[in-house]
Amino acid sequence: MSVRKMVTKDSIGLAARAIVDEMGVDALSMRALASKLGIKAPSLYDHVRNRDEVIALIQAQGLSEFGLGFAAVGPTPREKISFYREWALRNPRLYPVVFQHSLHRDKLPEGLEESVLGLVVQAAGGSHIKARVFWAQLHGLVDLELHGRLPADADMAATWETVIANIESL
Repeated sequence: MSVRKMVTKDSIGLAARAIVDEMGVDALSMRALASKLGIKAPSLYDHVRNRDEVIALIQAQGLSEFGLGFAAVGPTPREKISFYREWALRNPRLYPVVFQHSLHRDKLPEGLEESVLGLVVQAAGGSHIKARVFWAQLHGLVDLELHGRLPADADMAATWETVIANIESL
């Protein structure tokens, strides 16, 4: 008698996230995901339509985690900026899926993106424009840091202190 594996969207999302955390998003295929779940690839299509839907599951997890952490840290720009950087550096393979990959808005839980965006706008004093400017600075510097594009002897502490000072002065 064969034992049928219990597969849910949650288990698919967790397995996909594990693949991304271990090897990056390029390693995420329906075949690799099915193997991780202990099922055959065609069985995945009983639960998700395609890889984009799987990516959306990971994005939802990442946005939720980021939003919860962002809300939990203190209210100062320093605390918010430090959290952003630390979250990105702790999640170097998840960060690009959440913040660089095309966001599958139509597949995310309703209100998730708006809720996280609201936290960011609130941290920027209620200004969507300031929030975009802040995010561009943080995103750009994190991207350079994650991709090893800065010299090995770059003083990252001083660089981040300058970003914080610039943002606090706006």
